[in-house]
Amino acid sequence: MKTGTSLGSIAATAVIACGIVCVADSRVRAQESPRTLVAIFAHPDDEQVVSPLLARYAREGVDVHLVIATDGQKGVRDHAGIPAGEALATARAAEARCACEKLGIHPPILLGLVDGDLYTTQSKTTVLREVARLFTELKPDVVVTWGPDGITGHTDHRMVSNVMTQVVQRGATDAPRQLFYSGLSAERLAVIAASAGRGVPPGMATVQDRFLPVRIAYEDQDAAAAGTSLACHESQYTPEEMARMSGMARGAEDGTVRLRPWFVDPGRITDLFE
Repeated sequence: MKTGTSLGSIAATAVIACGIVCVADSRVRAQESPRTLVAIFAHPDDEQVVSPLLARYAREGVDVHLVIATDGQKGVRDHAGIPAGEALATARAAEARCACEKLGIHPPILLGLVDGDLYTTQSKTTVLREVARLFTELKPDVVVTWGPDGITGHTDHRMVSNVMTQVVQRGATDAPRQLFYSGLSAERLAVIAASAGRGVPPGMATVQDRFLPVRIAYEDQDAAAAGTSLACHESQYTPEEMARMSGMARGAEDGTVRLRPWFVDPGRITDLFE
């Protein structure tokens, strides 16, 4: 009798333990469900400003998506010999797919708007609608986009930043928990330009380092993936330009992609001069 009772107790304890472990395992699996990062930019090739970051998170198992607002059909470069219009849009779509493959992220989501026209009411309305739809579909935890300066100051860059901010701050359904702006460090770029014996490229809207507190480190393999993804954009850059861009970008980054959060809650403020 005692032996039977002892065996029964052991069996019961084992069942309970198994139940606890199974519940714990299910919770761990739930916590380990894929995180989702969405990068939203204006043109095919804009992703290069954060490409090592995208490669790193994809390598770590994050679901990484790239959304491109325009078709790039006006980005004519003499060396490519492709006229503006549908042929160039087709070429740049293929380049975007190539770049995503090299970065190890999902194929690009192409909204197909005409570049240079994002300021129009119709284009802004389309981007607002499509971004809200993608939030519902992808449910991103984090979104990365242009800062309000757009780095190069391009109107399309600025519009994407503005629209993204509008969608998030109005509390859209399934809006991300975090929105980050990309930025180019004024101090780092000045150092790199000086070492190369040239000035900072004209028109670059740099940001002081103190305004870029988010530093996402990446590894050499992520930098390599960024380089191979840049090589996909043959219609936009010559091999010499690609080499120069990669060198300057990696030097300016100094091993980290710099970002700033869209919003940090400072608590209630009742005096502007506190």
